[in-house]
Amino acid sequence: MATVHLDHLAGRRVFWEHGRSIGYMEEIIAKRDGSDLVVTEFHVGIFAAFERLSASTIGTALLDFFALRQREGLYRIPWDKLDISDPTRPRLLCREEELAAFKAQPEDK
Repeated sequence: MATVHLDHLAGRRVFWEHGRSIGYMEEIIAKRDGSDLVVTEFHVGIFAAFERLSASTIGTALLDFFALRQREGLYRIPWDKLDISDPTRPRLLCREEELAAFKAQPEDK
């Protein structure tokens, strides 16, 4: 298995296999598993970057003021639905119909 440096993925466009982009990779979520960190999901889309702001009180207030937490455009892609073997061009491994299931809901904040 090849090693992929996660910092090479941040900010990259994520593509369908036919070349259309669904947005930029903004967050990589990992959980601790013993002494390892295991990637569980990738956050992709125009509002994924704003999600980082919600960790602070000021960020949450800004998101609420501009009603950004209710907007569409954030996908939470499970680790096994993204091919990162070419970190310069991450590619979805699911059909377009499946993507709707990964769209973040307002209660996911």
